[in-house]
Amino acid sequence: MNVFAIALFGILAVFSILQTFYVLAFVSSMNLPSSKTIQDELLPKAAVILSLRGADPFLADCVRALLYQNYPQYNLHIVVDSQEDPAWNIVQETIQQAGAKHVQVSPLIARQNTCSLKGSALVQAIRALDNSYQVVAFIDADVIAHPTWLRELVVPLMDKEIGVTTGNRWYITQTGQWGSLVRYLWNTVAVVFMSIQQAPWGGSIAMKLSVLRRSGLLEKWTQSISVDTPILGALQAMGLNVKFVPTVLMPNREECNLAQCLRFIQRQLLSTRLYNPQWLLIVAQVFTSTLAVVMILVLLLIVLSSGNIGAALGITGGFASYILALALQMVLVEQCVQRVFRARDESTTRFSTLIAAKMLVAIPLTQLIYAAAIVSAILIQKVEWRGISYQIQGPWNIRLIEYQPYQLSSQPLDTNISL
Repeated sequence: MNVFAIALFGILAVFSILQTFYVLAFVSSMNLPSSKTIQDELLPKAAVILSLRGADPFLADCVRALLYQNYPQYNLHIVVDSQEDPAWNIVQETIQQAGAKHVQVSPLIARQNTCSLKGSALVQAIRALDNSYQVVAFIDADVIAHPTWLRELVVPLMDKEIGVTTGNRWYITQTGQWGSLVRYLWNTVAVVFMSIQQAPWGGSIAMKLSVLRRSGLLEKWTQSISVDTPILGALQAMGLNVKFVPTVLMPNREECNLAQCLRFIQRQLLSTRLYNPQWLLIVAQVFTSTLAVVMILVLLLIVLSSGNIGAALGITGGFASYILALALQMVLVEQCVQRVFRARDESTTRFSTLIAAKMLVAIPLTQLIYAAAIVSAILIQKVEWRGISYQIQGPWNIRLIEYQPYQLSSQPLDTNISL
């Protein structure tokens, strides 16, 4: 029994040490000097594309922020799923209040049945751009861009070896719902790994338009369930790099329950399974560490039932040390990200004592949900996103089963809940 317990803790120790190296590498990348400033007249003309289906909780703020970017030449192109969509009126009212002229709003017309609706919207918007545009940026509706967001994404693209710049989302939970806590923890790990692996996030990203057109991504997007996951492979085939830009880490203050959190992680992992060549390595790592956690908990129950208090205390202490080590890693990453937000004068939320205590419980819970989501992503053949179901027959064999406009009745009653 003692040898078995030692072996299990050895496995967790190895994973904790590896995670520590990843966290330290992420922290180092966050401390790199910012890109050099470029005069306005040297910045290329840019198009910002926002695709919408449903009215995200902070949609008006998102659109308003995009209308006031500190960037000399840019136009905002918004593609709404349909004019019946609840997002349509919010967008029109926000633009009218701002009196903005550098924005174009269109319904999705060129809808493909072989890809996601987001893919169809982006392809429609990009194909309508003329040759005066040199850069295109994409943003999600759950992102509120600070005034220099577009500039910070575009400036590193002046390097000929960089084809794409990207940030990532950062969840901020204020209510301490279990789903929000698990999503926060899962996403924290994801952000660390994505920044190290140069994996782009489609919600805050910019590309040279010439690179986009030569990469074949437009054709891939018309056959894919994901927009961002295929980008890295396409860029590597061209000998170009993806650059992670720490200053465009974007806060997300939406909340979710455990069921919504599981569906969210499942969708992310489905894209990883279909398009990430390291998928099997991810599966092996998650299953090995999760199995070790489960076996330790089972072992604890066995020694408790046998009355072996000394062994139970040893196992409890070892497991608590593992959880605390992961918690310290999360704190280190959180502090780095908060420095980015404070530099932009954006408010951050301190965890209350209750939320901090729940976070310690949420760490092993997140690991279990992560493993469950991986199993689901392996087995799933159909996925639903915002009321639309897609049949998954292969990475490039996607079928939109049945289209229907997004209905106002589908909006959550709580205006702070993620769609």
